[in-house]
Amino acid sequence: MFGHTPSQGDLSFSLLLRALRGLTLWQPILVYAVAAVIGIGLFEWLSFWPGGWMGDTLGTLLLLLGFGVGYLGAGGILLHEARGDALPGIGQSLRFGLRMLPRLIALMVIEGLLLLGLFVVELIVFLLCNIPGIGPILFVPFFPLVMLVNAVVFLLAVIVFNLSGPALWHGESVGRSLRHTINIARSKPGSVLLMMLLLVGLAAGVGGIFALILYTGFSMTLAAATPVMPQAFGDFSTIFWHLLGAVLPDGQSDGGFAGIPDTLANTLYNGGISSAVALAGALIFIIPNVVFLLGMAHVYIEALELVAPEDV
Repeated sequence: MFGHTPSQGDLSFSLLLRALRGLTLWQPILVYAVAAVIGIGLFEWLSFWPGGWMGDTLGTLLLLLGFGVGYLGAGGILLHEARGDALPGIGQSLRFGLRMLPRLIALMVIEGLLLLGLFVVELIVFLLCNIPGIGPILFVPFFPLVMLVNAVVFLLAVIVFNLSGPALWHGESVGRSLRHTINIARSKPGSVLLMMLLLVGLAAGVGGIFALILYTGFSMTLAAATPVMPQAFGDFSTIFWHLLGAVLPDGQSDGGFAGIPDTLANTLYNGGISSAVALAGALIFIIPNVVFLLGMAHVYIEALELVAPEDV
């Protein structure tokens, strides 16, 4: 329906190539980055609140919510791309992420409760193994059987969890999302898991390439700036302490800043270097993630066409 060509009732390997189109899509990257920056900013702001742990806890919660909005907003764009539709705007995508965030939280809670329910059932099963006389006899078949059940549940849970986002990007309710993802996991566990593993490898390769490119860019920038701004970098040993100091809680590290005066200029120099590292880290995380998520959008659409074509 959306230009997909599943091969003989199964997922098409061509979706791996289509996932690479995520490298050329700046909209989901920007949506993810904007939401993440807002979450990080709120986290940093609340970390300075008086009251200790309360500000840190609230900041951590808002940080996670920010990444959740970015995940949903970017995913909505990627699902439009996978379906061949016109891509929504940045503001529209962020509003979509905010609107779908309660559904994502509810879906995660329900999935967690299902796993908890299974754990309780297993506890009851093993309580029976404490019955004098018959208990040890029951334990002999129960333990390997529960092991196999948990292995299957783990496999299905990985598939359901990773397809939950694409289901919500599709605009589905919590109930329909759960029904569709479970049906896909039961009907196509092998092919979906294989595609997920291939997408993970593809995204990891993309991340490695971008890490190498950005490291080269950082090294070239460092080589160009150091001769004319030695006061900003010192020697190559102190650059490590500049970067390390940016991520430590008190902005200091043992011995590394002993020869670096605490002046406004040096603080700004350290801020510039840290910003470059933070930008590189964000790109290395977001861009491969977009490739993986676009691939998962294609996986969900193709799998849904196979197991529930009337709901596509």
